[in-house]
Amino acid sequence: MDSKTKPEEKEKTTVRRTRKKAVPDKIGGYKPIQKIGEGAMGEIWLCEDPSLSRKVVVKQMQASLSGYEDLVQRFQREAILLAHLNHPNIVHAYSVWQERNGRLSLAMEFVHGKNLREILDIQARPPIWVVCYVLHEILQALVCAHKHQIIHRDLKPSNMMVEKNGRIRLLDFGIARNAGAGQEMTLPGSVLGTAAYMSPEQISAQPVTPQSDLFSLGIIASEMLFGKNPFRGETIEQTSQFILNVKLSPKHFPSDVPKSLRQFVCKMLEKKPQNRYKDAQAAADALANLMQDFPRQLDLPLAQWLRATCAQVPYTDIIESNYSRKKWIIFGLGALSPTLLFLLIFIIKGILS
Repeated sequence: MDSKTKPEEKEKTTVRRTRKKAVPDKIGGYKPIQKIGEGAMGEIWLCEDPSLSRKVVVKQMQASLSGYEDLVQRFQREAILLAHLNHPNIVHAYSVWQERNGRLSLAMEFVHGKNLREILDIQARPPIWVVCYVLHEILQALVCAHKHQIIHRDLKPSNMMVEKNGRIRLLDFGIARNAGAGQEMTLPGSVLGTAAYMSPEQISAQPVTPQSDLFSLGIIASEMLFGKNPFRGETIEQTSQFILNVKLSPKHFPSDVPKSLRQFVCKMLEKKPQNRYKDAQAAADALANLMQDFPRQLDLPLAQWLRATCAQVPYTDIIESNYSRKKWIIFGLGALSPTLLFLLIFIIKGILS
């Protein structure tokens, strides 16, 4: 037996060592488990918090970007904004610090579940009650953010998490803006956000308002109802033109979408901010009125639907079937009422004569 190490074994050893080095021993006071995201701005790590026996998510900025003051301020600002938003539908920030190598790090709550983008890639058109519940919970998060003068500016399916217990969480306030701040963090005319979910005013580099977030949420709503983003073009330029010029009307929606929900989404998608709902609370109240036939608690049914959807197994949608049955009963009573009224008049006439 040759005692020398074979070339392929040496290669495997080198790969294992490289992978081991790729995971740092520590990030702040946390022990990294695995990298769960990476981009031009930095990396996102799933870590263990040994002091409290819990998992956390740590976002790290690239060390090479530490010299860019505007990016550093944006990173620090996300931590400050999250620290002031104490709401069950918004992910919580724990701490922010700078490593010895200059890298800024932000520790946040770990949300165990799937983001909405992942869910829509499995089932492009969720049931109506799922659409309404997701929208309502995100609107509640926006009520809190807007109350603190914070505009998200980057609402999109990948920034919305559905926890395993059915709770909806809003993430990533990286480019959020403090509407009450004395100065802008970006230059006039700059465009921030994700093109396919931007409001017309963002595309036009006009001042953003809380209504800008409502428009972006309207696009997400239409994507869930259509099964695709109706404003997405083949290029960023084409997408921008669609958002600026294409106006959806209730008649464009699939026939199984209730008329009241179509009207709600169309109001969210008004091109002029002043023609949308006056604020997130008004939109949430309007949507709550449309959801009166649904059960009060939808988190547990959503958790069950999510498990079945991700596993791609059959799911008996009791809520949707009950909702449809109710609509047909109401329709049937409406159709019968003229006949019943005629019979009542006929009986009364017979008695009087």
